[in-house]
Amino acid sequence: MRYYRRSRLRSSRGHVRVDPSSPWSGPALWVGAAVLGVILLILLISQVVMPALEDSSKPTHNRTWLEFKWTSEPFSPDAVQGLSERLAAHNIDRVYVEAAAWLSDGSLLYGEYAAQFAQALRQAYPKIEILLWLRMTAEQIANADQREQVVELARTGVREWGYDGVQLNGFGVVSQSGSYITLLRALGDALGGKALLSVTVPPDRVPTDPDVPASPAGAPELTWDVDYKQQVGLLNVDEAVIMVHASGLKDAAEYERWVAYQVESYVEALAGLERPPDLIVALPTYDAAPEHDPAVEDVRAAARGTRDGIKRAGEGAKLVTGTGLYEYKTTDSLEWQLYAEHWLGKKK
Repeated sequence: MRYYRRSRLRSSRGHVRVDPSSPWSGPALWVGAAVLGVILLILLISQVVMPALEDSSKPTHNRTWLEFKWTSEPFSPDAVQGLSERLAAHNIDRVYVEAAAWLSDGSLLYGEYAAQFAQALRQAYPKIEILLWLRMTAEQIANADQREQVVELARTGVREWGYDGVQLNGFGVVSQSGSYITLLRALGDALGGKALLSVTVPPDRVPTDPDVPASPAGAPELTWDVDYKQQVGLLNVDEAVIMVHASGLKDAAEYERWVAYQVESYVEALAGLERPPDLIVALPTYDAAPEHDPAVEDVRAAARGTRDGIKRAGEGAKLVTGTGLYEYKTTDSLEWQLYAEHWLGKKK
């Protein structure tokens, strides 16, 4: 006669016994569940929470510059609608509009349709802010009569045309320029603190960091020292746009480092002010020009450099609120695509 050993997992009464040697019994079961819970929590944080936080901290207020043609010639509703859709699709919520142009005799020609264009763009894109784009060379800034003309233009733009403020785009302004400070004060008085004041600021062509390539053209007087950057920042300026172009560099990787340094340099200079201006980084999209090679200073390299500069700038990087495409009329379809991919993070 053969005898069979009764299984230890089942009693003679039909009840299932729990094998105390099972790895999922008692405390081991709870430990395993806890470990599994921790793993799931880590996955949740890394896959959902962290990307959401990162997205919320990305600068999202972008800009572009619109040329004189928009305000000097009749425009079609379809053109304005197309413009508004492109701006909205690329998170551009502020534009700088050229509503006057300098004539050869030193006078200003006002755009006949400046007010109508602003009204039409607002109807198509209600969240847009429209600033009057004032372009001036260092020689014009030094001229008292031309400074007075620009201040009067600013008053007209804000009071009569309904613009939200002005942007002063100065070219070749040297460090410690007294006439530039005089103009900024006059513009601030004309705006009365009720309209926005934006200024463009030059890059450091002679970096203090030896690991950052200097612009071959040199011109050290065009690099603003920290004291002058702070002087400008203290003049009730709402926004400073760093013009990271015309570096004269011939290598995209060097240009990226150069852009990152510009962001870090301005954050370091302005973050300690009681009321620092917002910072925008202008990504160049214009055609080849002296010291500007579009194959080197392209949207992709400029966007990467900007992101690197934000990371390097630490806590003060919150001053950087976005980028700007300089200029709208010269931004081609490929550059819009590169901007969407490398700055906005939108995949094809």
